[in-house]
Amino acid sequence: MDRILEIGGFAAGYCGRLFAQSGYDVVRIESQPDSPGWVSQAAADYYLHAGKRRVDTTDPMLIAHLAGEADIVIAEAATADSLMALGFNSWQTPVKVSITPFGATGPKRNWQATPSVILAMGGYTNLMGDPDRAPLTLPGHYPEFQSGAFAYTAANACRIAKQKNIIDIGMLEVVMALSQFTTVMWHCANIIRSRHGNDFWTVVPTNLFRCMDGWAYLNIVPTFWDAFAIFLKRPELLIDKRFKSNNLRSRNRQALHDIIAETIAKMTRSEIEQRATENRVPVGVVLTLSEVLNDPHLKQREFWQSVTAGHSTIKSPRPAWKIRGDSLSEFQLTEPKKTHG
Repeated sequence: MDRILEIGGFAAGYCGRLFAQSGYDVVRIESQPDSPGWVSQAAADYYLHAGKRRVDTTDPMLIAHLAGEADIVIAEAATADSLMALGFNSWQTPVKVSITPFGATGPKRNWQATPSVILAMGGYTNLMGDPDRAPLTLPGHYPEFQSGAFAYTAANACRIAKQKNIIDIGMLEVVMALSQFTTVMWHCANIIRSRHGNDFWTVVPTNLFRCMDGWAYLNIVPTFWDAFAIFLKRPELLIDKRFKSNNLRSRNRQALHDIIAETIAKMTRSEIEQRATENRVPVGVVLTLSEVLNDPHLKQREFWQSVTAGHSTIKSPRPAWKIRGDSLSEFQLTEPKKTHG
């Protein structure tokens, strides 16, 4: 397997995680202070850095040496100039990937941005939240993790093709590339999307509803409308002229939502799950954390793996794929090795 050198924060860390989970030899340089995270540093380390060798150093000679020994370098920095200050241009690594907020070239290459700024500039913030309230941002590290996934894919493509390359990833472009619904609606229908809370808006009904002991989310495209009416035990909806098509359901969405809310409010989560299975409709209950941890499907897929650090062992998620013959059942989280030149 290739040797990977990882330098940077959450984006590089997630890219390195994908390589480590696939059996690659990953060395992480921890020379830069981490930006604020959504979870504790310990939790982030368990999730991102298990299975890696970690080196705590700012020595440019050592970093250059490790880059020269690597097959792939993933380097994340706050700006293009910060990236170059690491020595990125001088490294002779076959595949080099840079990750910065706005890319290594262009007029904004040295602009700095938080993930929330990237989400706002990329159009995501405009879509999140209720229409009559302030916009929201996405929790977690969506821009960084998506950028890391792009880096992983591009670097692997170069290695499979046996090509040397320098890959420049800008987080803003990554976020914009993932706005497929927004792009298609604008180019194909001249519609500018806006925020509507949990209501998907263009496919009615698609929304979140409170039930007796929790919440349920439903996404009823036109082909499921008949089955959904049976799910609600409201067959009269099928002959109600207000709801004969998706366009009509859209025009009369509030009346339809009121009917659904009244019905769902009288149902338990188990009843919703049973009816959804019987009628084969895309209606699901919102799971608690403990239910997710014990989900039988995830268990069957061997989604959880053990990560040990010292005397502690926790469950940590694998990536979304499984490699045939994969036997990586346990990972170690090691302490960074400090060097002083």
